[in-house]
Order: sequence, then structure tokens, then C-alpha cells
Amino acid sequence: MNIDNKKAAWRALGLFLVLMLAISCIFYAIMITQGAMNLLSVTGVMWSPGLAAVLTCLILKRPVASLPWGWGEWKWNWLAYVLPIGYGLAMYLPVWLLSLGGSGFGDPNALAVFASFITTSDSPGAIAAAGGILMTATLGMAASMSRALGEEIGWRGFMVWEMRKIMPFWAVGLLSGLIWSLWHWPGILFTDYNAGEGTPALQMILFTLSVMPMGIIYAWITFRSKSLWPAAILHASHNLFLQRIYTPLTAHGEKTHFYIDEFGILLPIVSLGLAAFFLWKAKKEGL
Repeated sequence: MNIDNKKAAWRALGLFLVLMLAISCIFYAIMITQGAMNLLSVTGVMWSPGLAAVLTCLILKRPVASLPWGWGEWKWNWLAYVLPIGYGLAMYLPVWLLSLGGSGFGDPNALAVFASFITTSDSPGAIAAAGGILMTATLGMAASMSRALGEEIGWRGFMVWEMRKIMPFWAVGLLSGLIWSLWHWPGILFTDYNAGEGTPALQMILFTLSVMPMGIIYAWITFRSKSLWPAAILHASHNLFLQRIYTPLTAHGEKTHFYIDEFGILLPIVSLGLAAFFLWKAKKEGL
């Protein structure tokens, strides 16, 4: 790539980041004022990267259709859906089986909520709870995708492609992951998007160490599929299974927060392992 093209890529990347930050700050200001996240403000902030990508295209007179909208091969989308199920189980099974932090499987309140999707009985059984979990894991993807897509249009629909023009794959993965994690910091620090207990500084460190390596996985599946949809599905599946299924199912002990969810010690370990694997694959495949 010649110098002019690299300068154009840096300009596009800088413009996108400025617009993304400006739009995000509007919704973060609302959330910080309230001290909590609600559905509308969360949707707004999650769509900020996507809106910034579209505006960047319009300002630079690029067709919005130039973003990688194509659905691509189904194998990438199925992989994106099942991957969080797998690494989520790798995280939570030890917590449940070994009672890490005093934890256990089957929080009664969560099971009752899942069962309520199936029955109104005062004494729902395990089958009703399992049915509610299955409904959440499938139909729940629609709601999760409606928000994750907004982020991924920006992160993996625009940002990583501009980065790839000016830096190697490993740098694209790590830098995009770092930007992605830093973008979450206001929510962690000033709203209820955190574990709700424990040390805030440690939670931010663990969150960053989990999200930054994930940038490599998202970049890999984006470049291999040549589409933004697998990243959106991966993002939606991650949020759905970790935040709406595995974490609620965990009966909490005194130190449970130190191990689970996006603010515990186990997700960074899993993320680093997966990042190393996909970095190896990327090198082998010539990405």
C-alpha cells in the first residue's frame, strides 16, 4: 500500500474514533447522571460505533454499501454462536463443580425466572426451567443481536478493516480489543455495569485483560468470513450466555464475583488461551 493510501486509512480511522467517542459520550452522560444503565441508553451507546461508521462513510463519500454486509458462509455464523457456549462452560463448570468462591449451580431465583417463561405454576419443575433456558438461548438471540450489531458495524464492519491497511494482523487484534475495552470503562466506573462488589480497579484490569485478547478472535472471524455478521453473532452470543444464562444460574458465595462473568479471573485466562490459538491460526492461514 502506498503512502497516500495509508494516510487515507489513518484519516478514516481517526475520524471514526472521534465520531464514535462523541456519540458515545451523549449516552454515557445519561447513564452517569442516572448512575445506572437502562435499555434505551445501553442501546444508544452500543449503536454509537455503528452510527460513527456510517457517518464516516458519508463524510468521506464512501458508499455505506462498501461495508462487509454480506452474510457469508453459514459455518462462520454457527461457529460464532457456539464458541461462547463452549468457553462459557470452560469458565463456569469449574466454578459450579468445585464451589469456587462458595459458588454452586442452580440459583433458585434464576431457575424460577427461567421456568416462568414456560409455566405460571407456583412449583415449576426442572423441565420448565430447562425449557426457559432453551428459549433464552435461542429466541433471546434476537434481542441480544439488536444491540450487538450496532457495535460490530463499527468495530468489525469498519475499524478493523482500516487498521488492516496499516498494521499486521496481531496489532489489529490487540489494538481493536484495547479500544473496545477502554470504551467500556465509563460504564464500569460510573454505572452499575460491574460486578457490584469487589475492587473496581481490579475489575477494570480483569475486564480489559479479557476483552483485549478477544479482539484477535473477532478480527480472525471477520477477516476469514469477510463479513461483519459472524462478529455480531459472536458478540450477541457472548452477552447472552455469560450475562443472561451462566451468571444468573450461578448460586453466589462470598467470593463468587472474583471468578465469574466479565469481571472475574477466569474469562481473561480463557480469552488469552483462545487468542493464542487464533493468532496461531491466523499466522498459518496468512492473515
